[in-house]
Amino acid sequence: MNEQDRNIEERTLESTFCFIDIAGYTALTDVHGAHSAADLVQEFGALVNSNVAGHGQVHELIGDCAFIVYPNPVAAIQSCAAIYRKVGQLREFPVLRTGLHHGSALFKNGRYFGTTINLAARVAAQAKGGEVLATGAVVELLRDHHVDEIEIIHIGHVTLKNIPKATDLYTLRLSNVMHEYVIDPVCQMQVDKWQAIGSIRHQEQTYWFCSLECVQRFTKCPDDYLQR
Repeated sequence: MNEQDRNIEERTLESTFCFIDIAGYTALTDVHGAHSAADLVQEFGALVNSNVAGHGQVHELIGDCAFIVYPNPVAAIQSCAAIYRKVGQLREFPVLRTGLHHGSALFKNGRYFGTTINLAARVAAQAKGGEVLATGAVVELLRDHHVDEIEIIHIGHVTLKNIPKATDLYTLRLSNVMHEYVIDPVCQMQVDKWQAIGSIRHQEQTYWFCSLECVQRFTKCPDDYLQR
């Protein structure tokens, strides 16, 4: 291979890398079964593809996880807000979680490599259901562009798995997204509490459920689910 061919196949790109997945997918599969899980994954893929178009590129979509590449954090936030807003309009769809990091990565033979990608994936794994979690590199660029439709909340320096140095993390709270929903503690499905199949008061807290199966499981061992 000559140098010109190598330059075509290998290049370093600076982008905003995003991992977004379905929070509690394993629990949801356990409660609602494989067929429901398969239908959910298909709907998730269609939702991601339709709302990323025009903002970035869905580089990889495997099961309940999407790897998306955006040109900058502003495009990433616009796309994520659209995805979360759409999910908030759906009944009995589980919440998502997202991790964002901006930096340089090697693009070779159609794949991305480097610590930037690894860090973005670890940030996503750290995120809670319904949360968009970002590194300081993302937040710095968002502040430079004066993005007003998000609230930036500093978490602090967090040690992530297989990342030797603590990472400065922020929660990006999207305005007017999913605010009317609660989370079923058993299967992690988002539930409109006014249309929930049932609710239980436990330790001065009220929990809502998407199905009688979830009510029954919670009743047997509530603390097990709350500890998750």
